Amino acid sequence: MKMSLNSEQVALAGLVFQTYVTEHHRNEVLQILREPNDDAHYSLVVNAMTLFEANMEVAEYFNAFPIQVLPIFDEALHAAALAVSRSEPSSSSCSSN
Repeated sequence: MKMSLNSEQVALAGLVFQTYVTEHHRNEVLQILREPNDDAHYSLVVNAMTLFEANMEVAEYFNAFPIQVLPIFDEALHAAALAVSRSEPSSSSCSSN
């Protein structure tokens, strides 16, 4: 029997990661959004210990189901980037791809 995350666990993992990125990496996200090259890939280094200390339940999900959790984190990062760009007064200069 294959175990997987349920919809509530998926929602929690996404919300926790989006909140973490917004609170701890706002300036880095804005810097990336202001880069002129839409085809480039940019890294964002996340301190997993800090993230998982903020929510041990999400840490357990990640340890048990990393293949499922990483795409959730990716979507949450995108949502955080959109939220950060929309909250900036000069958001017209930020890409929202």
